[in-house]
Amino acid sequence: MSTLLTPLTFFIYLLLGWHFCQIRLVEHTTARKIPEHLLLIAVYVLHGTAVLLPFIDQPQLHFGAAESLSLTAWLSLNIYLLGKLHWKLDGLEPPLFAFIVCFILLSIILPTGHAINYVQNNLSRSHFLLAMLAQGLVVNAAAVAILMRFSDKNLHQNSKKILAHTLPPLLTLEKLLFSCVAIGFALLTAALITGSILSEQTSGSFFSFSHKTIFALASWVIFGTLLIGRINYGWRGRFAANWALTGFCLLFLGYIGTRIALEAFINKG
Repeated sequence: MSTLLTPLTFFIYLLLGWHFCQIRLVEHTTARKIPEHLLLIAVYVLHGTAVLLPFIDQPQLHFGAAESLSLTAWLSLNIYLLGKLHWKLDGLEPPLFAFIVCFILLSIILPTGHAINYVQNNLSRSHFLLAMLAQGLVVNAAAVAILMRFSDKNLHQNSKKILAHTLPPLLTLEKLLFSCVAIGFALLTAALITGSILSEQTSGSFFSFSHKTIFALASWVIFGTLLIGRINYGWRGRFAANWALTGFCLLFLGYIGTRIALEAFINKG
């Protein structure tokens, strides 16, 4: 993320997080009103510029854990803003901005990513961007699934926790989950297709038997099955959340394995 935009973006997210915690979680709050809509637009543009500019402006892309966390955080804001156009998401803001602030803070602490040498043409850049967007959507789907499990558990236990009573209804969270899964599945499908084309161009084979590809395909099967189950059998609630978390774990294992292999290669070099 751009050095100049990092502190400003982080500060705005922190301010919005504090504001929404005050108005959603504190009863009879005397917190001052802030121009939340203006701040949301400002942080959306600033953060989006910082995230997407390297894909457009830099001849050689540098990308690692820090950039991935920042991209995932920006996608969280996208999901929230687009979701508000369709559903009432009041109460989602405290965990949302806590999630975003943590990810932005980690992206500041972690070092800048390594150079991605194979991202040199439009096809390889498109594949990489699709893969990173799919990964970010899957992480967000997992976060919504965790909120669903939390809400479902507290609903059955008649919990008095403030957050349990301020979150959007379980049905709304479920719709948000399947929206994330559907878009993430489409992006993952596109990433696998472009990856196959790249593999054929570089190695003469459409399928590469790497752990990353295998885990990505396994995750793709899980999410595809979940969507089919939703359409044909009405899968929902905790069962759907568990499937989403399983798909996330598989994709995450593929990413972690890639990072370990890359670090070993760098250290060996």
